[in-house]
Amino acid sequence: MKANASSDATSSLFADLTPQKLFSLDGQVVLITGAAGGIGGALARGFAAAGAKLIACDLQPRMHELAEQWRSQGMDVESMVFDVTREEEITNAFTQVNQRHGRLDVLVNNAGVIVRTPFLELERDEWQKVMDTDLTACFLMAQQAARLMVKQGYGRIIHLSSIMNHVARPNLVPYVVAKGGVSALTRAMAADLGGKGITVNALAPGYTQTEFSQAKDPEFNAFVSNWTPAKRWGQPEDLCGAALLLASRAGAYINGQTLYVDGGFLAVTR
Repeated sequence: MKANASSDATSSLFADLTPQKLFSLDGQVVLITGAAGGIGGALARGFAAAGAKLIACDLQPRMHELAEQWRSQGMDVESMVFDVTREEEITNAFTQVNQRHGRLDVLVNNAGVIVRTPFLELERDEWQKVMDTDLTACFLMAQQAARLMVKQGYGRIIHLSSIMNHVARPNLVPYVVAKGGVSALTRAMAADLGGKGITVNALAPGYTQTEFSQAKDPEFNAFVSNWTPAKRWGQPEDLCGAALLLASRAGAYINGQTLYVDGGFLAVTR
């Protein structure tokens, strides 16, 4: 009997520290923008596997078809189509979220665009397009989300940054600047929302095979694969573990950080 009692006490002691408990998003409402893309779709599947109720959002109407496909596979997901660069559409989206769910536990600001133009040829509208989508939309979405989260005393906000927050390549000026701004926004928001039960962090992927990447360029593909210590490109699914860490109780004391998921790309030099 004493042995059994000791075993029960030990089980009770560690019950809340099991991976199933620490990383669970069971019943939590998670909104992801850019969910019709490669990284957004992978994150949606990862969150669903952790038990989340998903609100998958994108500018592309095919988001609805994709969500229907996901539901047929057992995911708890609804879809919304709106433009994250239009403030009135964001406000309307969050009104719907509040009416349907009455809360929002996790926001993932994943929507983004990239423009590859040499600096001396860069047009103002190209600059503005990237700033509006990759940086200002994060601010607008996060502000709306935080207002809901403050009322409930809990929330997780995750922005998608990039290794281009830390380094740069030619022809990517607005993208590099926007991603640097995302990491700065992350720190600033963490400071402003301190003590309100909300954490704000950023995920910074390395070179990942998506519709935006240059993985189909043989020369660049070889460069990334040879340079990266992991000796391969990242896959969208490689971000799921880190995203779940930041979204769940496991990451409760991680705040204001940019977490690089790059296979070691930034760790090496020549």
